[in-house]
Amino acid sequence: MPAIAVIIPTYNRPDSLKFCLKSLQLQTLSPSLWEVVVVNDGGCDIEGIVSNFGKNFRYVRQENSGPARARNLGVSIANSEIITFLDDDCRANSSWLENILKVGKEGIITGGKVINSYTDNLFSESNQLLIDFLYQFQKDTVDQFFTSNNFSLYKSDFDRFGGFNNSFSTSAGEDREFCVRLKKNGMKLIFDPQIIVEHDHFMDLKKFIKLHKKYGRAAVLFRESANSQEIRISRKPKLSFYKKLFLYPFTLKGKLFPSKLALSFCLILSQICVAWGFLEAKT
Repeated sequence: MPAIAVIIPTYNRPDSLKFCLKSLQLQTLSPSLWEVVVVNDGGCDIEGIVSNFGKNFRYVRQENSGPARARNLGVSIANSEIITFLDDDCRANSSWLENILKVGKEGIITGGKVINSYTDNLFSESNQLLIDFLYQFQKDTVDQFFTSNNFSLYKSDFDRFGGFNNSFSTSAGEDREFCVRLKKNGMKLIFDPQIIVEHDHFMDLKKFIKLHKKYGRAAVLFRESANSQEIRISRKPKLSFYKKLFLYPFTLKGKLFPSKLALSFCLILSQICVAWGFLEAKT
């Protein structure tokens, strides 16, 4: 039986998926120890693409229902002891699986480091910078979470807590809900910076605004889910949160002041868009 299963939900990104799967072919961990399950969430036909990568790569299709349900389906047919999640627009470092196997333990969700590939793209860089900030700001709090393009846990733990919440029909909020729910029930969240993937997510202003409005809309469902399960979360970000977020780019090394200022502006814009989406969903 393989030790690790990589679950990849995908939707209409065949070119990105090829680069993602190629990075898994280059893993230093013996192929006998891992499997890949690609779940097509009702998108274009990619079965031929997946089959070309060899026997370690399996394919399943579902009607378009969102990545939460797709990941659950992928886990249900996986044969491995450890489950790890990767997005179709990410490329895993060559030692990614080897490092996951070294640290994986029952009762723990292990989050890895995500690196933005488009460092010259202001919006892509700002988006990843926001995640980096949240990882630091929310560490060891009730709000701590890892993004679902790079975290792993034992399949037994995943099954014990019912997997992802299928109510989340888009790629927003489902990872946050999953992590806080499992943490409330005794799981530990541990970050390991040696578990690295690169995120190939090119953005422009329009996509940036749309993405963070989606996060705002998902926050409504997240809060409703937390309320129904009596999960304690922070309800209203404090002024200190926004102050630290605004100043965060100025702590970065190797960037000029104008770049830091632009990044800071984008981080504030992201929060305006989150509030915009949240209010839209509430009305």
